[in-house]
Amino acid sequence: MDREGSGMGFARTGALLVGVVYLAAGLIGFAVTGVNGFITNGDDVLLGFDINGMHNVVHAGIGIYLIFVSQLGTAITEGALIGGGLVYLLAAFLGFADESNLNILSIDGELASDNFLHLVSGSAALAIGLISVASGAAAKRTRDPLEQG
Repeated sequence: MDREGSGMGFARTGALLVGVVYLAAGLIGFAVTGVNGFITNGDDVLLGFDINGMHNVVHAGIGIYLIFVSQLGTAITEGALIGGGLVYLLAAFLGFADESNLNILSIDGELASDNFLHLVSGSAALAIGLISVASGAAAKRTRDPLEQG
């Protein structure tokens, strides 16, 4: 049971769904790139995004991680979403700052679509985690008004 009383709740469901999408993107990415030139900055593209083997491993790893933490409980999932969101925001800002920062992941240029996806993904993960924390705190205050200091 989640702290909301039933089901998985907002953060855990969001992490599970996003995890499945990222795992699929990583696995499908390998169908595009194969396993040769693992960290080369090649011309492989999936749905308009530059990819290489390392990029696929990162996506699959993040997908597995999110699926895993979504099964552990709300607080852990919220922390993972907040932390993961901050990492994705850092990746976006590094990508916007200098095109050579993320060449190992085959992200080409400051205005590469990957940087915008990282900005949106990071912001969404951060927002889901923070909204879930805030709604949990509000629900606790509503349930236990006499326990407040």
